[in-house]
Amino acid sequence: MSDESPWAPRSAAEAAPSHESSPPSAAVPAPAPESTGDATAALGLAVVLLALAGISALLGEHFLLGALRLTAGILTGAGAGVLALTLLRPRLASRPRRLVAGGLALAVALALTAPAVLATRLDPLEDSAQANIAALGEGDTVHSVPGTDAPVLVRRADGTAQLLRTGQSIVVHSAPEEVVALSADGRWLVQVTGATTRVAPLSAEAGAGEEITLDGSPLALSGDVIVLRHCEEADAEAESCRLSGYDLTDPAQALWTVAAPAQARGIDPAGVDVPARPQQAPGLLDAARATGVLPAVPLRFDPAQGWLQLDPATGFPVGRVLAGADQECRVTATGPAPTAAQTDPLVLTVCSDDGGALTATAHVRGEVLWVSEPSPAGVWSVRMGQGRVLATGTEEGTGEDGEIVASEHRAAWTEPGAGALDEAVDATARLGIDGARMVLVNESGQLVAYDTADGTNTWTLPAPRTPVTGTLEAATAVALDPVERTRSLEPRGAQRLRVIDAATGDVTHDSVVAGEVRGVHGVGDGRALVTLGDRTVLLGP
Repeated sequence: MSDESPWAPRSAAEAAPSHESSPPSAAVPAPAPESTGDATAALGLAVVLLALAGISALLGEHFLLGALRLTAGILTGAGAGVLALTLLRPRLASRPRRLVAGGLALAVALALTAPAVLATRLDPLEDSAQANIAALGEGDTVHSVPGTDAPVLVRRADGTAQLLRTGQSIVVHSAPEEVVALSADGRWLVQVTGATTRVAPLSAEAGAGEEITLDGSPLALSGDVIVLRHCEEADAEAESCRLSGYDLTDPAQALWTVAAPAQARGIDPAGVDVPARPQQAPGLLDAARATGVLPAVPLRFDPAQGWLQLDPATGFPVGRVLAGADQECRVTATGPAPTAAQTDPLVLTVCSDDGGALTATAHVRGEVLWVSEPSPAGVWSVRMGQGRVLATGTEEGTGEDGEIVASEHRAAWTEPGAGALDEAVDATARLGIDGARMVLVNESGQLVAYDTADGTNTWTLPAPRTPVTGTLEAATAVALDPVERTRSLEPRGAQRLRVIDAATGDVTHDSVVAGEVRGVHGVGDGRALVTLGDRTVLLGP
């Protein structure tokens, strides 16, 4: 038998298969049992995460819990990442697979959380503020005058003053004992130190301009004419006093000068509650100090005659005596009534008789415009403003507090609204009242303004049935009402803030604010100062 024959016998070494020459097998090995278990566990984890995300989302929206709503978005992203990590195991290597899964998890979490957060984010009030200053504190006061973009005067407790306008906040250095006031038209800033008066023009572009310094204390500033009282010692026991008028556009020489009595007496502050029967006569500058505004009508008290109105251009008395020297009267200068055809400023007097009955009289250019009948006797405080008189107190014999109004409409004193509100929907809150109007919240969910004298409904706005708070100052109403949360990520304790021009009912600012509103002040031209946190902002049209 040939050695080449396939049936020829071989040695054991030859018969054994050669491992070195055998080609590698191309078959894919079956997955190990532990690999299949890992995939199953990963899928289970993804399902659990997605289930927890759904539960968190449902509970978050039901109980309005923002934390659960955000947790749902994060859990959904994590579940999507784990699922991607499992499904991509046969197709990608370990490192790329983890990057893709992590990116997907992050993208899903952001997509489910960021838009919801941004949609419920509240814009800071500072973004829409006309001016922004340090928060008002205890003892700080706010003063303003009517007029478009008229300046707002803030007087700090330490005596420092600030002038606010759109985009401006100007510091006026002053001591606590000094008087700082605006002119009634907002064109001048007056600063009184002792017996010296400094007057600076105000412009919308540059704020306070070059100062004019004059001797004396101011009685009034009408247009460009200021009336000053100046006294000098005539001898050791007497003073020589005079009144002078100066044109502030050419103040080198007085327009006129007349003698004045040594006894100085000032008017009462407009728009401020004062006792109807004063315990002592007000000082020359008490009204300007209280209101931050220098009156436009010069009024002089003569111990022999009483109160007289002066012509600022000549210094001569105008019309008749406004109130006798022996009468117990409150006297002030105000703007016209809201329904009056004439636009001249008025002089209001409120005189008390021995029993406490009040008689109010309105004068224009020294002549009587209207006079009221005597009010019921009682103990009253009076607020003179907007050409009308609002008295608050207790009528004799009743023991109950009440309010009565004297106005151009009728001689008799009446309750605010003159009975016209008896048929109106019952009020649940009152934001405020002045001589021109009162702003109420009624049971029908409305914010309503009525004329104080005759009860005419001047405007109506919607209001929630939840408690509404606010104020009415300087012909501006500010309303704050709680905002009902309907979404889990909306801030808690948010309030809707509306600033309203009380003369027209126009809403000049409307926003939702989070956090505690520490204080609101209405100022002229439908604007408001709102204190939130450590800042106070000027809001308006």
